[in-house]
Amino acid sequence: MAESQESTEGPDIHDQVESAVDVSVPEPYGCYAFAAHDPRADIARYVERAVFLEAFGNTREMLREEYDPYESTSVFLCVVDHRRRLPAGAVRLILPSETGPGFKSANDIEPAWNEPGISMFRRAGVPIGTSSLWDIATLAVSPEYQHMLASAGLVSLGLYQSGVRAAVDAGIDWMIALLDVVVYRMSRLKFRNPFVPCAEGRPYLGSASSLPVYLHISDWKQRVLSTDRSIHDVIFDASGIEAAVRPLDIAAHRSLFSLDQEPESSPTSSARSARPESSGSHWLVPARSRSAAVRHPGADRPGPAASTDTPGASHTRAH
Repeated sequence: MAESQESTEGPDIHDQVESAVDVSVPEPYGCYAFAAHDPRADIARYVERAVFLEAFGNTREMLREEYDPYESTSVFLCVVDHRRRLPAGAVRLILPSETGPGFKSANDIEPAWNEPGISMFRRAGVPIGTSSLWDIATLAVSPEYQHMLASAGLVSLGLYQSGVRAAVDAGIDWMIALLDVVVYRMSRLKFRNPFVPCAEGRPYLGSASSLPVYLHISDWKQRVLSTDRSIHDVIFDASGIEAAVRPLDIAAHRSLFSLDQEPESSPTSSARSARPESSGSHWLVPARSRSAAVRHPGADRPGPAASTDTPGASHTRAH
């Protein structure tokens, strides 16, 4: 992974990885999940910082300013390179909560698209006011792994697989995101059209063109089942790459994603109980109003477009 002042601060990342997961397992890579308040989540944040610093010049302070309001409802997925003791990719999921800040990908739409996110997604048929929705708030593949084609494919598969399997197990059928158009096109090619755009692309947080998108999991499952059984089996059944990528242990991490617990009932879970009101509007009211976009704080600062060799590396737009 590319070195930077962000990545060299604090404890050595190799030591952090070794203390967070069992690197002695036979698979080269492994998928893990951490609550945002779990110190082990810092290995996933390491990926966020490295990707956003390299691509957009976003400092640690900027990322904190942008994502701190969503920490209480965030869960991290992380793909770890066991042999090198490095985090290779990460996803930040934002789960619904009655008392939380809502979904960042929806909250941040209006400044760029001139339409409230709740209206845009509802118009597209997304049940935005229900508890059956998660927000893919960040999606990142570490810079070093973006240029290792075989590894980049495995890392992306591990991230998609972990997110989808955790969602299905938790009864989640919808996800939303803001994707860079390059990443969106690559997802169409590599994963058989998982995301559906809700609007045209707009310049957004350093991306020349980003799209508000949704993923209807059950619909995608049926499509890949009939068009690409290998992708279906890898993503939905964790079958096909398990010799190289240790799947996320869903049962062991189920409490992180549970939506039927009372708030604060589990010290190991940052996902709070969610029983939506009839209007569902409270899901989308941020803790404090912000106009900055989802992934790159400092939206008024130009930045490079997403790399074409990264199938999903960025804040929900993907760099």
